[in-house]
Amino acid sequence: DCCTLFPSFCISAVYVAQEELLQCFRCDLGFWDACYTTETNCSLGDRCFTGRGKAGALLDVLDVKTLGCVKAEECNVETTVELFFNSTVFVMTKHCCDTPFCNAALQPRADTILCIAVLFLISWHITGAPTH
Repeated sequence: DCCTLFPSFCISAVYVAQEELLQCFRCDLGFWDACYTTETNCSLGDRCFTGRGKAGALLDVLDVKTLGCVKAEECNVETTVELFFNSTVFVMTKHCCDTPFCNAALQPRADTILCIAVLFLISWHITGAPTH
């Protein structure tokens, strides 16, 4: 075993690998600048990102935000993302950075979350929520 013969090599290799893993904030879905975040460890070579998107039918009303880790080739690329169960399509771009927690987001207050929930329900109803 190489680590038995050269323990200092293995220790330095582990240290380098840990050093290259980036830590970022993660938020699966936020609205405007409010995003409930947690911390996450990225995979080797990933970047932190802040994704901003606009709903297709509600371009000037609903602004969504996501945070997390992403492969470098997905940075600054415009993609379409389907969110919610009513197939609302968002056009999203992931803006990347490469220092720990560089994708910081504001933490939402309770009244902000309530307001977002009400706006979501209104937009869901307007965009054709399934009726029974």
